Amino acid sequence: MSRTIHTDVITELAKDGFTKAHLVKVNFDTPVYLTDHAHALTYNSQSYESGGHLLGMSQVNETAEMRVGSFSLNLSGVEQSYISILLSQNVINRQVLISRVVINATGGIIGDPILLYDGRIETFSIADQSDTSTINLAVTSHWSDFEKRAGRRTNDASQQSFFPGDKFFKFASQSVKNIKWGRA
Repeated sequence: MSRTIHTDVITELAKDGFTKAHLVKVNFDTPVYLTDHAHALTYNSQSYESGGHLLGMSQVNETAEMRVGSFSLNLSGVEQSYISILLSQNVINRQVLISRVVINATGGIIGDPILLYDGRIETFSIADQSDTSTINLAVTSHWSDFEKRAGRRTNDASQQSFFPGDKFFKFASQSVKNIKWGRA
């Protein structure tokens, strides 16, 4: 993905040491803003919440070839509002934005965030243990369903999923053999 990097960020990255953090925006009905930094960060008048709710994410890889990228985003299920959102809203295909920022000595963001990933939620899972709860969001590129075939099939299994008990396509495969097209 092509991107520009702010000159202040380039200057900071050239130093021997720097602090980085991630900004995560999940576009639920009410967007959730999280960071893996030790303190809350503010960018574009939006506060990115710290506090350990963002447990981790898999590495975002870029390649020159055309392929569907994906990664895993882990959130704390101890924050019950996230579980409530997942169980009460349609979260599939919701946008997730992951950006990287460089932090100055006073805890402010230097320059502009670098967009690492713009994807959509493909699936989610909630894992509860006796002492903790974890939410895993599987996020993929918006190209993930590019080769997916839409629509219905003219077979009995497809008909049963939409109209249980209907026998319309039960013998469709046998009747196809007897159809004659054109003049006889």
